[in-house]
Amino acid sequence: MSIDSTTDTSDASISPSLLLMIKTHDPDAWRRLVRIYGPLVYSWCERRGIRGDDAADVGQEVFQAVADSIAAFRRDRKGDTFLGWLRTITRYKIADFCRHRVDTPQAPGGSDFQFTISQVAEEPAWDEDESLDQQRTRSLVFHRALQIIQSEFETRTWQAFWATAVDDRLTKDVAADLQMSSMAVRKAKSRVLRRLRDEFGDELDL
Repeated sequence: MSIDSTTDTSDASISPSLLLMIKTHDPDAWRRLVRIYGPLVYSWCERRGIRGDDAADVGQEVFQAVADSIAAFRRDRKGDTFLGWLRTITRYKIADFCRHRVDTPQAPGGSDFQFTISQVAEEPAWDEDESLDQQRTRSLVFHRALQIIQSEFETRTWQAFWATAVDDRLTKDVAADLQMSSMAVRKAKSRVLRRLRDEFGDELDL
């Protein structure tokens, strides 16, 4: 993926402006937070074998914990990120969920849940390759942001943006395929990127 020379998705943590609004319990900020990071929390649950309604329940617990403790969140030390904090909360909520299921007599697969708990409790990290996990996380957040704004654009505008910005194809080739001028393709890419920056630029470091 190649957005442009000024685009850097190396840090998909939360922006200071969004963090401030969340700390004041701004409703729009909370909806924005859940829209961006909700699928990420769900994907973390799925990777631990928790799916469907169970994953949704864990997600609710995660964001309730965020709401309860967001005032205490700080980024005073190098490496402190909202994503790291969010993942820690999710990890503990997944462990809580698994313990509850094991302690419930009617819950099937108790031994499997015991194994899941031991993994969650003992693992120093969720993946052996931490850099790969971070890359996957950044990609999910970035593509979620794209999904949110896609409906605002005509099909051909989006195709021009995607082909040049994400697939990294040459402008002239995309223009020929879509029967557009090269200038129109560049404008389409610019429009989508501008909208992406306006809505999510701080979070995605665009």
